[in-house]
Amino acid sequence: MGLGAVMLGFFRLFFFLMIGLTVVYGAVSLYSREMRRAKLKRRWAEKGLTGDRAAFIQRGLRRYDHSFRRRLILLVYVVPLGLIATLIYMVNFR
Repeated sequence: MGLGAVMLGFFRLFFFLMIGLTVVYGAVSLYSREMRRAKLKRRWAEKGLTGDRAAFIQRGLRRYDHSFRRRLILLVYVVPLGLIATLIYMVNFR
């Protein structure tokens, strides 16, 4: 098996892995955003706030979009790729 065939196999694996991780990232991201929206709706009802409920929820979601918690979801990409890189290193250089 030549180097070209090995590289083609690697790129194919990487391509499908990235597609799978992107699907997982999208699902986790949507789930997290919906949980935040539900929490904001509960907070509105519990505190008995008055005014524009939709604006309150939009402000809360805008804050969430820039939060550290939202950025933590990127670990969906970092952790598997880091584990694969570590595994490749250990197999080849130890």
